[in-house]
Amino acid sequence: MNRLIVRPLSGLTFALLATLALISTAGAQLQTTTNVVVTASLNTGSQTNVNAARLRRPTTNVLGKAHIGVFVMHSFSGYQNFAGCNALAQRGFTTLCADSVFTGRDNDYYGYEQHAPGTRAGINYLKSIPATATLPAISKVVIFGHSQGAPMMTFYQNVAENGAAIACEGPEKILPCVDTNLQNLPKADGVILFDAHLGDGLATFTYVDPALSNNIFACEPRKRQNDMFAGANGYIRKPGQLDDNSATYSKQFKKTFLVHQAVRNEDLIEVALDLLQQRRIQTGNPNDLGDAIPFVVPGSDGARLWQPDTSLLKYTKKPHILLARDGTRPLKIIESVRPPSGNLDALDCDSSTRTVNVHIWLGSRALRSTPGKYTQTADDITGVDYDSSATSSVPNVKGIGKHPNGNQATTPLLIIANTGHYFLRPDEIIYDFAYSTDKTLAFSEGAVHGGGPCAQCTRIILNDPALPTATANAYWTDPAGNGPAERSWNFMAEWLSARY
Repeated sequence: MNRLIVRPLSGLTFALLATLALISTAGAQLQTTTNVVVTASLNTGSQTNVNAARLRRPTTNVLGKAHIGVFVMHSFSGYQNFAGCNALAQRGFTTLCADSVFTGRDNDYYGYEQHAPGTRAGINYLKSIPATATLPAISKVVIFGHSQGAPMMTFYQNVAENGAAIACEGPEKILPCVDTNLQNLPKADGVILFDAHLGDGLATFTYVDPALSNNIFACEPRKRQNDMFAGANGYIRKPGQLDDNSATYSKQFKKTFLVHQAVRNEDLIEVALDLLQQRRIQTGNPNDLGDAIPFVVPGSDGARLWQPDTSLLKYTKKPHILLARDGTRPLKIIESVRPPSGNLDALDCDSSTRTVNVHIWLGSRALRSTPGKYTQTADDITGVDYDSSATSSVPNVKGIGKHPNGNQATTPLLIIANTGHYFLRPDEIIYDFAYSTDKTLAFSEGAVHGGGPCAQCTRIILNDPALPTATANAYWTDPAGNGPAERSWNFMAEWLSARY
C-alpha cells in the first residue's frame, strides 16, 4: 500500500534542508584504528562493572575528532565488537564498547539501575584518558544505545541529570527503582540512539500471548479467537516463500487480540503485586521487592502482532530525514520496507516462557495500559502508559536536557532508525516526547536492525525470492558506494562534529 501525504513545511524545516544540502556526505577519509582490551580498567576495586570492554581510536588526530569519546553498551547482548565501534573510530572518534554484566542474561535484571555502574565506569574511563604526543585527551563523552541499549542509556542519562527520586521512583511507577548504585553518576554530553526500542516493559508487553488468557500460567489450551498464529485468523506459513510468517489480520481480529493482550498484561501485574504484598505481610518487611518469589510466565516471548502483519507500524506520522539509497536526504513521510517476521517459536512452551521473579517482572518486564484504548495501527501505538515503567525510553527522554539549575545547555539527542526493521513509529514516539531542544531524527533506508542492508527487503520489493544476497544488498548501495550502515555512520559523524 502506498499513500501520499502532503503537509506544509515550516521555515525551520526549509532551513534544515538547506543546511543538510551543504553537508558533504562523501565524508572524511577513513582512518586506521587501534583496538585495545581495557576490561580491567573498567572493573576497579570490588566492583565488576562489565564483562569485557575494548577501546578503539584513530592512530592520528588528523580529522580533529579524537577528543570526542563514544561509549557503547547494550543491556544483554555483547557489544565490544559492535559494527559502529570501529566505524566511528575510522571516522576519527574514540569509541569504548562494552559487554554488560548481564550479557546473555536478558531475564536476570530487575532494572537498568543494575547497568548504571557499567555506564558510569565507561564514561569515567574515557574522561581519564590522557593526551599523548599524537592524540588528545577526551573532552566530551556521548553515550550510544542500540536497540534495547537505547532505553538503558536514556535511563542512565535521566538519572544522572535529575536523580533517582525524580527519574525512577515516582508514584507512577509500577515498582520504584533501587537507587543503591545511582548516586554521583557523571552526565554524558550527548546521547545517540540507533534503531531504539521503547523499552523492556514495552517489549514484553507486546510479546505476551493473549491466546493463553484462559489461564495466564498455562500453555494450553489456546483460545483460537485470540491466536495470531492461526491460519483462520490470517497467519501464513509458506516456508521458503516471500510471504512466509506473514499475516493480514482483519480489523476485528486486531481489536480482539489487542484488548486481550492488554488484559492479560494487567492480570499478570495484579497477580505479581498480590504475591509481593503477601510476601511483605509474611516477612514483616515492607521494603521486600519480591526477589525470592518465582514468577514463571509462559507465552510471554514472541506473540507480537506487528511482526507478521507489515501493515502495522508501517509509516511515520510526520516527515523526517531519509538517508536514502540514492545518496540524497529528502524530508518525507518514512515508510518501512521490512519483511514479515512472525515468530512461531512463540507456540512452543519452553521457548516462550520467561522464568523470572516478581521483582524482575514488575521492575523491568511490566507495563500498564488501558484495555480498549491500546491499539497498533499503520502509524501508531496508543493506550500504553510508558511512564509506569522505568525501563521505558519515553519517560527517560522526557527527563534528558532539562538541567533544573538552568546553567547548562540542553543535552543533544540523535536518533537514527532503520526502515528494514519495525521501529519507525516507535523511534518517532521517542523523538516526539524528547525534551531536548537539540534533537535530530533520521531514518536509514533499507537497513536491518543492526544497520546493514536488507536483502530480503529487496527480494520482496522486486518479487524475486531467488535473488542472490550480494545482488539484493547492492540494491541499497548509493552512487558513492555507501550502504545503509555507512550512511548512518557518516550521519552520526557529521552530527557529532557539528556539536563537539
